[in-house]
Amino acid sequence: MRHLTFSILTFFIIVAFPMGASAQVASRLGDELVSDFKYTANNAADDAIDVATFPLHLDEAVPVVTSPRFYLILGGAGALWAGSFALDQTMKSHLRAMSTSDADLLQNISYASVSAGTALLYGWGLYSGDSRAREYAITAGEGAGIATLLDIGIKDAFGRLRPRQTSSHTAFFKGGASFVSGDVTPMFGLAAGVSEYFNNEWYVAVPVYSLALLDGFGRMGNNAHWFSDVIGAALLGAGTTELLLYLHRKHQENPNRFKIFAVSVPPNTPRAAQTAFPTGLGVAFNW
Repeated sequence: MRHLTFSILTFFIIVAFPMGASAQVASRLGDELVSDFKYTANNAADDAIDVATFPLHLDEAVPVVTSPRFYLILGGAGALWAGSFALDQTMKSHLRAMSTSDADLLQNISYASVSAGTALLYGWGLYSGDSRAREYAITAGEGAGIATLLDIGIKDAFGRLRPRQTSSHTAFFKGGASFVSGDVTPMFGLAAGVSEYFNNEWYVAVPVYSLALLDGFGRMGNNAHWFSDVIGAALLGAGTTELLLYLHRKHQENPNRFKIFAVSVPPNTPRAAQTAFPTGLGVAFNW
């Protein structure tokens, strides 16, 4: 089921661009794929620089951490996790009777649907020439990958035992690997990108996040995670993608940042103004 994403995207491209497609369409597809590669490389480099130089830009974080919205979001996330922690034993008692086959089915549905949704978003971006759709899908994939790596460190740091290993949900720092769920984290990373592309409209956000949560219920049904492991993973995955989307918007607003590949001249730009844009491979860097 995990390979379904590639199959769906391949099918989408084959249907959208049949063998008889014009050379112009094929050329546009090639240009878009090259543009996406440059977008990915440039932003990955910028993301690494943002992390490495963060201590040098603490003054820029002041407006963020002093904003009431920041504390509202932080408080809401903390309250959500605390509530899930309080429900750990209740959720375990309700889901422990789930069969392994049913739990695995929930996980497979989640993997297939959320991954396919992200692939279709990218495929639609190729078909329609919507660069924003492709960029959100790419960022969602990056968010899912980075969040999964962060999850490994969090597991080692907290060492929480799995429900199958102990009856206590407070068994932290015991050498376990329950907190947070490594399966659920990337699902929410992908779901956040899809939801954000549609501006978090309820008719997209509710289904895509619900499908991501199915994986969490499957993991709990297999007695592999506590409810708070799932909610923690959801916050980690979605939060990572949200942060990357924010950073990538900032990167686009500052063309003087480090660039591995030159930025293309925007369409319909007057010839007299094109000299302001790089036309070949260039490197620029601004702290």
